[in-house]
Amino acid sequence: MNVRVLKHIMAAAIFVVSAAFLAGASGTAKEHGSAQTGDSPAADQVAAPAEPAQSKSKRKGTKKPTAEYARDVAPINTDEAVERIIGKSQNSVPKKKKSSHKKKVSRVAQEQSTDSHHAAIPVDSEEAVKRLLEGNRRYIAGKNSANHRTAKRRTEVAKGQHPFAVIVGCSDSRVPPEILFDQGIGDLFVVRSAGNVIDDVAIGSIEYAVEHLGVQLVVVLGHERCGAVDATLKGGAVGGKLKTVVDAIKPAVEKAKAKGQVSQGCDLLCASVKSNSRMVAEKLRKSGPALTDPIENGLLRVVGAYYELDSGVVSLTYKPVL
Repeated sequence: MNVRVLKHIMAAAIFVVSAAFLAGASGTAKEHGSAQTGDSPAADQVAAPAEPAQSKSKRKGTKKPTAEYARDVAPINTDEAVERIIGKSQNSVPKKKKSSHKKKVSRVAQEQSTDSHHAAIPVDSEEAVKRLLEGNRRYIAGKNSANHRTAKRRTEVAKGQHPFAVIVGCSDSRVPPEILFDQGIGDLFVVRSAGNVIDDVAIGSIEYAVEHLGVQLVVVLGHERCGAVDATLKGGAVGGKLKTVVDAIKPAVEKAKAKGQVSQGCDLLCASVKSNSRMVAEKLRKSGPALTDPIENGLLRVVGAYYELDSGVVSLTYKPVL
């Protein structure tokens, strides 16, 4: 066999071996691809048992969840979250509340101190009227302040009184001035009698408040459905000392009847009560130098007012030079 023929035989053998190798590699690649896509029965057999294992893993959970699971599923309870809600640290909250409480207490103390200091200085009539009406509005709304009904206030006024207004009111138990004006201990100088009738003793008491306590406002307070005025209006025999009260109110009732002061929402009894308050106020204005002089000098005002039992409202009905 010559050399040329031997070369051809060797080349053919190499070709056959290479072809066989390539064919085997191609088959292996196809089998691997089928296993991934599940096209072959073998792939089904492998995938089937994997599903229960995965469900079991989900039921039990993992002891150490991944960072992605912890971020998306697990509740967040970190310092950063706390800082977003309450500030840089949890300790900052009570500190802030404590500071705010101190500020509030300081402000209230300052206001009470101012009130106490101002109470020792005469309060002019316009400011006194304002305080009374503002207190009445609080009373109506059920927001009584009670700032001057404390033990501290009791101690303060024990050393001396400085009321800012005189209230000449009826003895009726439903008309307590300190309550319906929302005032406290030492704020009001109160003179009360049936039908808010005044005599020399009552006038002397008012003079004391004006001369010695510096009060610049006197309010004569009548009220809705006053029994004393109603008894006077109905007439008839009255026994005992009650006749003195009726006789004092009678001129006001007669004046209300003569002037026809009845108006919408105010019957003859209502008009008579207002007329009586006006009459008492005018009597005080003419009672003598102790009250007349400060009135003429602008240091004292005497006004009439009317209290509604049902609504709790106090309104000024007689306010000369005010």
